[in-house]
Amino acid sequence: MGCSMSRLLKTTVTLIILVLLLMPGALAATSFDASRSQQLPLPRGTVHGPESVAFDGQGQGPYSGVSDGRILKWNGEKLGWTTYAYGPGYDSRTCMPSKFSPETETARESRCGRPLGLRFNQKSGDLYVADAYKGLMRVAPGGGEATVLVNQVDGFPLHFTNGVDVDQVTG
Repeated sequence: MGCSMSRLLKTTVTLIILVLLLMPGALAATSFDASRSQQLPLPRGTVHGPESVAFDGQGQGPYSGVSDGRILKWNGEKLGWTTYAYGPGYDSRTCMPSKFSPETETARESRCGRPLGLRFNQKSGDLYVADAYKGLMRVAPGGGEATVLVNQVDGFPLHFTNGVDVDQVTG
């Protein structure tokens, strides 16, 4: 009898704590107005796997890395998506997906790069890129070829670099 009473008390206290912890979040939740969102379609058949999204210090973008190694920038409805940056050694003739290429996407990514994490330094305008195969890179303001900052630590290569962040106070 005492054991079941103790178990009931523990269960009741646990439930009360859970309700109290979850209630402030439920009260603070707001609805999302989907009519104010905009879908930015990627070019058909040529671009796959957009990953991270970033905006620069002027509010331009979004910028997104794709599976052929490029970083694209949205330039409004008239221009759409354009290539903003790419990793060292990128060659559009061999890196862009093709229906006729027998190469697998994974093989192409390992050669051309796969930008997975993007973050701007809002003060300098530099874009920092975490690339799954090339490591941590930096793109100067205006875009173009990225510079590899680090691709190994203590002689060990970085594997599947996925995310990056920039302290906007210290850079």
